[in-house]
Amino acid sequence: MKKIYISADIEGIWGNANPAYTMVGSELYEEYRLNMINEVNLVIDLLFKYGAKEIIVNDGHGNMDNLLPSRIDKRVSFVSANGAYKEFGMMEGLDDSFDGVCLIGYHTRSNTPGIMAHTIWGSMIEHIEVDGKELGETGINAILAHEYGVPIVLISGDDKLHVQYEEDIGYKTNFVETKKAINSQTALCCSWDTLVSQYDKAIQKGMNQESIKKEKTSHTMRIRFHYIRNADFVSRMEEVKKVDNCTVEITKESFKELYRTMRFVIKICNAFA
Repeated sequence: MKKIYISADIEGIWGNANPAYTMVGSELYEEYRLNMINEVNLVIDLLFKYGAKEIIVNDGHGNMDNLLPSRIDKRVSFVSANGAYKEFGMMEGLDDSFDGVCLIGYHTRSNTPGIMAHTIWGSMIEHIEVDGKELGETGINAILAHEYGVPIVLISGDDKLHVQYEEDIGYKTNFVETKKAINSQTALCCSWDTLVSQYDKAIQKGMNQESIKKEKTSHTMRIRFHYIRNADFVSRMEEVKKVDNCTVEITKESFKELYRTMRFVIKICNAFA
């Protein structure tokens, strides 16, 4: 594998457990941001160690501007943007030219066990289903990668995510357990040395993963909001069908188009509803 894509979130990062500190302006946000930067840099260094020639990094948390350009490994390219303007959000910049994807610092889906569990926008969205199956951000993003024919090299997050991802997607993956979830805001974090060792082994193994076949097919997504006003508002769009008070449905001929529409629906809903 020569060209690797990294999508990084903050909730599943080593050392992070309190949602109060994951957003700009909070008391310990800079510490949580530093944990995120350090872990992404660790992954980058090991990817290069085991054969990567080109790496692109995309920040997937909040407004998607947590990874400071001055602190990221100088060998990588990265996506820089106001997050609201990213058509593909956490997966902006991914295409079929990549050989592998790393999902770093991810978390479990909404209303399930795990550190800071939610799906995309926790205060707005109750859950999301793809083709009748409830998925979190990890599963949704993996489907997009698979449509491009790009395998998931590595996923990292808490122990609950590991189990959930394999149940949702249906196969095993290289996983780095950054912490054990005691409850939604309490974690037992491994030592930093243990984290480094885990990443070293997982990346070495993952870089030998074979390519996969592109899978472009139609998909249907249901987005269930917490409030009826959100479903009312976005169902005004011609391609969005309201199926009950709080749920809308979207069907597209490819997951790429479905993902793009999902992003627009959620962002427009947040801005005006």
